Amino acid sequence: YEIRALAWRVPSANWPIREATLAMAPKKSTYAPANYGSVAEALVGLYGEKVRGAEQQMLFDRFTTSLLTDAELLAKPMVLLLGQYSAGKTTFIRYLAGRDFPGIHIGPEPTTDGFAALMDGTSPTPIPGNAATADKRRPFRALSRHGAAFLNKFCISELRCDLTKELTLIDTPGILAGSKQTMGRNYDFAEIVKWFAERSDLILLLFDAHKIDISDELKTVIESLHQHDEKMRLVLNKADALTTEEIMHVYGGTMWFLGKVFKTPEVKRSYMSSFWDKPLRNPELERFMSEERERLLADLYALPAGARTRKVNEFIKRVRKGRAHCLVFNHLRRSMPSMMGKAKAKERLLSTLPDEFRKVAQQANVPLNDFPNPYEYAQTLATYDLSKLPKASKETLQLYEDVIERDLPGIMQHFTSTPGAPPPSASSLQPDGELRGWLHKQATSGKWQRRCFALREGTLEYYRRPEEPKPSGALDLAGCRAKPRPESDRPFTIRIETRERPYHLAAASGDEMSEWLLCLQHHCSRGESG
Repeated sequence: YEIRALAWRVPSANWPIREATLAMAPKKSTYAPANYGSVAEALVGLYGEKVRGAEQQMLFDRFTTSLLTDAELLAKPMVLLLGQYSAGKTTFIRYLAGRDFPGIHIGPEPTTDGFAALMDGTSPTPIPGNAATADKRRPFRALSRHGAAFLNKFCISELRCDLTKELTLIDTPGILAGSKQTMGRNYDFAEIVKWFAERSDLILLLFDAHKIDISDELKTVIESLHQHDEKMRLVLNKADALTTEEIMHVYGGTMWFLGKVFKTPEVKRSYMSSFWDKPLRNPELERFMSEERERLLADLYALPAGARTRKVNEFIKRVRKGRAHCLVFNHLRRSMPSMMGKAKAKERLLSTLPDEFRKVAQQANVPLNDFPNPYEYAQTLATYDLSKLPKASKETLQLYEDVIERDLPGIMQHFTSTPGAPPPSASSLQPDGELRGWLHKQATSGKWQRRCFALREGTLEYYRRPEEPKPSGALDLAGCRAKPRPESDRPFTIRIETRERPYHLAAASGDEMSEWLLCLQHHCSRGESG
């Protein structure tokens, strides 16, 4: 016995056919957050059905960051460790893990000369970069674009411990000073750090309390991560060997140095201790430093609890950047002459790109912070004919607006709502708390029938017409189970399992599906408790 709603489908963007891009035919959208079991899975569906095609069409990955993979969206929370050499990053990781891990090498000289991801697993040897980026199950496939020079300096170390069951830790090369800081690196260190930062839930900047200094490369890296300012935390390591007076001077000097780099009045949250498995050597501050250790561990173990909110936050950032990218492309195309003087017009536009960004932001009423770094953007634009940049259609721009204004709030609403509490915009919720709306049901013959449904006090009733005094049928929800049915041949379907047989409902949109599913689940669970 199948019940379905009259489903209308929202058309996604009509991708224009153009040179060097894949022609995409218009298609109907069947995306609904209720079809997924978690926020991460819903983001995978939303990105694959709506956002990825727009990013490919508009060359978003060539100008900003790589396209997302399913594994990246489904990955565990990631913690990125940055710092100059001898700051104790590898020792810090061993302290967190509780024991050695494959490929570990600790010494007073710069010992970590590559990137290492510490993940849950049992491999006795490090997994080299080429193999790590070829695995679709891991969130590192996009790193293959950086070439062999980087992949030879990247590996995955697997370890079974409490921390790796919840998190992935990223160890990075120590940042050196002077000419040593770029010597021998045949890959873009800052660009790779930026890639990891975009996908990290927390960024820890480690400093050796004995030698506080910020090299030019570290300063450049920190400045490039200004969009992830809220993720950054400071760790003053090896502090137990200093006297209390020395620690006060070191802390003040570090905050002064970093204040010039971050260029914000807010003080970063910091942890001050010695993060290794040896006893603390400053008895006067032993209690304080022990508490600092415990506080850091507590903050790390708390990351999974807030992971879904951070994933949505990062996804919103990305979509807003994509919208700004589309607006910039359209503006640059319009600003180019149709015949003569293209070279001069391009030179003028690239030289005044920050001003052009401000114009676009003002005209479209979009925050300027959504736009990329204009100087890096101009370097990439220099290799393109601005008059032949892909054009973002009205449908594409509307798609971005829908994702920002409707789809992403819908995900949070569905996965954070109390069952039985429909979205505030639900038009079918009556003043008395009854949920009403038109749905289609499928009879045993296979014929679809449009009926008006009413859900109240644990009973689902349906009518041929809303004004009828008695329902045509009713279903007692006590002991039933309501869940999505994404495998259905029609979108927005809900399956109601009863003792006798399953019933199926289909809503007209993803939002309505979430509304009905949450209320049905609430009434089903209320019947069980009763």
